[in-house]
Amino acid sequence: MALLREPKSGTFTEDLHAPGLLTFVETVFGCLPRTDQRRWAKTYVKALLQTPGKKTPRRLAESVSDSPTASQALHQFVHASPWDSLAARQRLLRWAARDDSAVTVWTLAPAFLPKRGDRSAGVHRRFDPLQGRLLNCQLGMVVLATTEHGPLPVDWELYIPREWTRDRRTRARVPEEIRGPLWSQALRLVGRAPLWHSARDVPVAADLSWLPNQEAFLGHLIRNEQPFVVEVPDVMRVVGATPLATTGGPLLTIRQILRAPAAAAAGEGDHIVSLPVILPGRSTERVPLRLLARYRPNGSTRTWLTNLIDRQLPEMLPLMHQPRLAAGVVSTLSREFGLQDFEGRSFTGWHHHTTLVSAAFTYSRVSERAAKTGPRG
Repeated sequence: MALLREPKSGTFTEDLHAPGLLTFVETVFGCLPRTDQRRWAKTYVKALLQTPGKKTPRRLAESVSDSPTASQALHQFVHASPWDSLAARQRLLRWAARDDSAVTVWTLAPAFLPKRGDRSAGVHRRFDPLQGRLLNCQLGMVVLATTEHGPLPVDWELYIPREWTRDRRTRARVPEEIRGPLWSQALRLVGRAPLWHSARDVPVAADLSWLPNQEAFLGHLIRNEQPFVVEVPDVMRVVGATPLATTGGPLLTIRQILRAPAAAAAGEGDHIVSLPVILPGRSTERVPLRLLARYRPNGSTRTWLTNLIDRQLPEMLPLMHQPRLAAGVVSTLSREFGLQDFEGRSFTGWHHHTTLVSAAFTYSRVSERAAKTGPRG
């Protein structure tokens, strides 16, 4: 894809030097109520695509204009201008997945965003499993829609810890309804994007190693008959089951189940073992699940749970791989699209920024593919 390159000027030209970008921005951000908001959305997306390095409002403004007020205007647009980020994300999803069968999987992924101080919305101390250390950070959560273009970020939530007081929430402009444990805030996000798209029975994929109380999260998916395949830590507790899951054995960790003689013998070499299990709890105790364990020659094991018990393993492998693809997208958003460069403190501003970052990435990814295969019909 040819990145935008245009001369600096005090006004923003309509010559975007990237076919379809103007139409894309007008489609996604056409819901913004004011002309100036739509103009600044276009400018912000352009700047995200063409500004190298750190993407602060000043650097973004300098890449598209020599106006001394451009930086402040971009800052105002993201931090204080009243526009609906959810409406823009709905339009982004519809642009990226224009037919009912376009989305093949929804993937939930975390984004650990280091922050200084304690005033930015949701900032707290949390262990980042990728870096293996405690961080002062915001914990963002993203749902990606996998289409023919790969995983595309279409919706976000920002975790607000329980310990955040009313005063801190008010200063950061956190809506009253954004509360509850981390797993319930993740569920709200997982349940929202499918409502924007008419696809049915699309599975949810995730690596839940970062999410406390995985049992509660999965129990909700089971009760709502949401198909899923999720990677879980082997310390999670499940109940070994008969093939029809009509009776259960003792409550054991996945690690203990895999140490049983039959499972251990089946796990020799580099391949995947499938075992019937159920989750503990009255509302889930009769729902059959499959435990998938991938053994490696070096002795390591990765484990997944799924309610897609009738699918063949070749169909499951792409779903099992989605969280790693999603993690790669989050890394790209941080390195190349400014995900971690948001300098504001407000909840609303964070959602505006992540929406614009998602739009820039999605346009870039779809345009790259179109350049190789031809324009979209």
